[in-house]
Amino acid sequence: MSERVESEGFYEMLWDCDHCGTKGLLGKSQRHCPECGAPQNPDKRYFPSPEQQKRIEGHAYEGADRHCPACNAPMAAKAKNCAQCGAPLDGAKEVRGVLAPQPVAKKRRRIWLYVVAALVLIGFLIWFLFVRTRDAQLTVSAHRWVRVVTIEKFGEYEESAWRDQVPADATFPVCSRRQRSSRQVQTGESCTTEKVDKKDGTFEQVRKCKPTYRSEPIDDDSCTFRVRRWKQSDSVRAAGSDLNPAWPAQLPAADAPATLGATRAAGRSETFILELGGKSCEVSAATWRKYTDGQKVKVEVRATTGSIVCSSL
Repeated sequence: MSERVESEGFYEMLWDCDHCGTKGLLGKSQRHCPECGAPQNPDKRYFPSPEQQKRIEGHAYEGADRHCPACNAPMAAKAKNCAQCGAPLDGAKEVRGVLAPQPVAKKRRRIWLYVVAALVLIGFLIWFLFVRTRDAQLTVSAHRWVRVVTIEKFGEYEESAWRDQVPADATFPVCSRRQRSSRQVQTGESCTTEKVDKKDGTFEQVRKCKPTYRSEPIDDDSCTFRVRRWKQSDSVRAAGSDLNPAWPAQLPAADAPATLGATRAAGRSETFILELGGKSCEVSAATWRKYTDGQKVKVEVRATTGSIVCSSL
């Protein structure tokens, strides 16, 4: 649900007379000082305190005031000629608006400045200590390889899932209620009040409300059941330090029938490692075969730690 905005009505701005010093004059209904007759200076308007606020009933907002080009008096948006000196108002400029004080927003902006500065500093330190590189020449001292084959076994296993996820071939399901997720339930609203200068001698008081929520659990059936599946039970490993990697021997057939207790060879993985200057790099098979033992190689290393940037091989 989006923010709800409602008007709480229009109120008069205040202004102080520049000529005689009379304070707290009304911005809409007192365009001249009642003490000395001086015209209102719209640039000196300000928001009243809560106890000074004077509501304008039935106010119809027509637009911001404009400065008379001849005498600088504030005139209503619909006026065609200045009511004080009679000059035409064609091309007259809008009066300047007043921003309501927002101390919370200012404090938040300052905090964000500190946060951004800290993030920049942390980023620089990470780059300087862990990312910065330099060129180096290292000697390939050894080639190593590791090949692994996973072994799967067909058996009856216990698994669990939500009721709508229980597979069709499951047997002996036992279910109980527990929380699966949650939903957000609206509990009310959090509201703030803002003052908006309409620049016609009035301000509008606006109430902005955002919904507040609480988390409510959603329960479902959690089920435990038994299924017959192939599952990894073991792995077989072969390793060496030569240039002739081989897969482990004496493996079960990959197409073994699905009978209880049967095993089969499943996934295969391989790792190729180059040793350079007392450090090691895991590389692709093509890169591993590209170099020979004793060959000097130009690589990038971390400037601070000296570790090899393996992608530079």
